[in-house]
Amino acid sequence: LINSLKSVKIFVSRELMLPSSTNIVIIGGGVLGTSAAFQLAKDGHQDILLLDRGPLANGTTPFAAGQTAYLSASPDRLPLTNYCLDFLENFAERTGYPIDFKQHGSLRIALTEAYLPELEAHQVAADGLGHELKSLTQKDAQELVPTLEVPEAKGIIFIARDGYVEPKSVAVGYASAARDLGVTIQTHTKVTNVDVTKGQVKAVYTNHGKVSTKQVVLAAGAWTRQLAQQFGLEIPVVPVRHQAYVTAPLVDVVPRQPIVRLIEPQIYVRPELGGLLVGGYGYRPTSFDMNDLPDHFEISALEPDFIYYNRLQHTAATYFPALQQAVVVQERRGLPTITIDARHLISTVAEIEGLIIATGCQVGGIQSSPAIGRMVADLISNQDSFGLLSTFAANRFEAVCSDTQLRDQCET
Repeated sequence: LINSLKSVKIFVSRELMLPSSTNIVIIGGGVLGTSAAFQLAKDGHQDILLLDRGPLANGTTPFAAGQTAYLSASPDRLPLTNYCLDFLENFAERTGYPIDFKQHGSLRIALTEAYLPELEAHQVAADGLGHELKSLTQKDAQELVPTLEVPEAKGIIFIARDGYVEPKSVAVGYASAARDLGVTIQTHTKVTNVDVTKGQVKAVYTNHGKVSTKQVVLAAGAWTRQLAQQFGLEIPVVPVRHQAYVTAPLVDVVPRQPIVRLIEPQIYVRPELGGLLVGGYGYRPTSFDMNDLPDHFEISALEPDFIYYNRLQHTAATYFPALQQAVVVQERRGLPTITIDARHLISTVAEIEGLIIATGCQVGGIQSSPAIGRMVADLISNQDSFGLLSTFAANRFEAVCSDTQLRDQCET
């Protein structure tokens, strides 16, 4: 990771001049923006400028759990999820930079019969790909994860190719590879607006000056909706706080143990530095309007929801009793972007020629980043690698919700 960071051309001086014009401007240096930069450069596009308001990969990306899950219950998405897995498995070969990918598999557990169909759908997906998927007993599962106790579980499957990655290493790897292909990366450069004249992107305005361009990729993470509003565009996506915590080392944690995903309580648990990383969905999700936060706000300053943590810890300890006395050594929280239908938003916009949006990571931006970057490049290169661009298009949202309705639906 250190070597990768050193190889990226990161501009931090306020004295450096922006180019007066460029072919493509990418706004956002997280895992989606850097993936898009790499894929575009790989396609042969030149004069690409990537801008970020802070340091590279300093938004939600470094706080992610970095977990992968390639078997989709939706058959049409399997080419996309398999592409992502293959990319991460061969990241160094594809980009020239290694990442820390621990591929120890995952357990997906249904505690009640109501969720057995979800396990069966994963089995069907695995069969269709010719991949092995194992059904386990509770005893089998506990041999893999000694701290796990689910005696009443109705179904447990083991997915061997799942794993988790150090998230910042992925963004840094993309950026390093993009820089090698000629992409200019400038950090500490805040985009304040996009000049849209007669329905066409004309320029990007920043705190360091104006850059003329006809193509903009908006991948600004939690700030995507806020920035789009500056040039009159409403994007139906909101940042929603997601939290996790890491414990001090625990005696029975096995370094190579798989991720555990408990379906009903929506909890995930995986090893982290000898302890456990614990996260969950649906525990008091709260959306944010970035306009309500200070101009200098950074994701690292996001305030915790201690009631969320209390509920998460209490629920997780039901299945991992060792957590009852565990010491919490790190809290993680970020603002992943959520759409009302829980699908990515990778799209051109009918109202503005030259604008592409890449948002709606759905708390899975790390694992989906290879495909999201590929689809952004497809939109500019006139391709459709997965045949799914219409699935993620902006025009799927028929009506614009009020802000209250949008936030309510994205929090649900």
